[in-house]
Amino acid sequence: MPRGKAPGDFGGEPAARWSRPSTVLMGEGNYSDAHIFPYAFKALGIGKLVGAPVAGTGTAVWWESMLDPTVYFGIPQVGFLAPDGKFLENQELEPDVLVYDDPKDLAAGKDAQLLKAVETALAEKKR
Repeated sequence: MPRGKAPGDFGGEPAARWSRPSTVLMGEGNYSDAHIFPYAFKALGIGKLVGAPVAGTGTAVWWESMLDPTVYFGIPQVGFLAPDGKFLENQELEPDVLVYDDPKDLAAGKDAQLLKAVETALAEKKR
């Protein structure tokens, strides 16, 4: 949250905000920002999450390498707190609509998560 702003005050012009139904596609391969973004989307009540659970990995990390460039490591710097005061790290995020992709279908060019996200978004649009 920007300094000097009250919780929930995101500023900006209301006309510049997206106000239509929205859906976020999330997958089991997501981490870091791809955990924080859908968490915030859900916490703010913007729309539905579709896909598979995302492991709780929402911590900003500073990446460094040693003199030997094959040794690369991350130093945790900033943890993100949920409204309940717990860090997002190690808190798995469950989607509103659970869908797993089948690797055989993906290899054939069919993405069940994407299809369900579109279906969910279109259903929300009709409401």
